[in-house]
Amino acid sequence: MQKPSRLVSHVTGLVPRRRMVAVGVAGVVAVALLTVSRNPWNLIFLQDHPLPLAVSWLMVCVLLAVAVWLLIPTEHRPLIWAFVAVATVAVLCAGVAGAALGSFLFEKEELVNRAVSADGRYEVRVLYWVAVIDDAWDIVVQRRDGARFVAAYAGCLYSEAARYERIQSVESGRARIVTDEGVVEVQFDPDTMRITKRIPAELCPGYG
Repeated sequence: MQKPSRLVSHVTGLVPRRRMVAVGVAGVVAVALLTVSRNPWNLIFLQDHPLPLAVSWLMVCVLLAVAVWLLIPTEHRPLIWAFVAVATVAVLCAGVAGAALGSFLFEKEELVNRAVSADGRYEVRVLYWVAVIDDAWDIVVQRRDGARFVAAYAGCLYSEAARYERIQSVESGRARIVTDEGVVEVQFDPDTMRITKRIPAELCPGYG
């Protein structure tokens, strides 16, 4: 059995330094993309974009497969076993990535409508989801600050109580939502984005 120092020496000697640097850079990029996919800075152009998540998972899969390949001493094991090991890791990682991306794309709330105020600073977003077996909609108000946004949750609508139809208007401090039971008004502080009048709880019983 090789000692750790000999194994590291073997891997280092097996792979040119340029390739090791490339793998390291790719790893940093993958981590950066995973961070970007979570959108911690509330950037508007990344709000509904799944591409960073897909690209970062693909790069992680490739990096893991390359790492397994490099750690197998080729003089002691047949090439076929190295191929099987790398292929297995790649398939498993790709499966996990596919499941994660599928969850990200299909199990989260679906944006079904949006409307922006006349000055372009405020936006109402309607997000559809399923409450057990019935339809429901979350109403989110957000203010645009350059490339970033500040969001505030204004409540929800449940189809058994009030079915969402459309956004009637959006303006500074106020938004109106049309339901099959009439118009619902949401009010908020334009500066702090604190909701001062949210959707009545009885329109989303058990969730609002």
